[in-house]
Amino acid sequence: MPIMPLKQTVTIRREGEVDRWGNELTPPTEFTIKCRVQEGAKLTRRTSQQSGATQVLSEEVVSSAQIFFDKFADIRLDDEILYTDESGNQRTYVPINIKRTRGMNGKAMLTEVEV
Repeated sequence: MPIMPLKQTVTIRREGEVDRWGNELTPPTEFTIKCRVQEGAKLTRRTSQQSGATQVLSEEVVSSAQIFFDKFADIRLDDEILYTDESGNQRTYVPINIKRTRGMNGKAMLTEVEV
């Protein structure tokens, strides 16, 4: 039983492996895993510049997410994570950091992926 509710799912897209001559060793794979996604966006910089008679406004927005998986999830740094939220918006993420939380017995209890 997971330590937190896992109500969302993500699709993991993994490229196949090739040898040094370019021959395919393993084909590309795609699989779905239940998870919990905590996502957000924040405005990091808002600037304005005077260009002649017009004023130009620019904004910089950073989007980030944390994805929690139950136990040991086979996620790699070179995978693509596809997530569709409740309003139907699909996002593609690439992992930045993968962290596993282990119990006292040494087994993985939670896999946290920052994207």
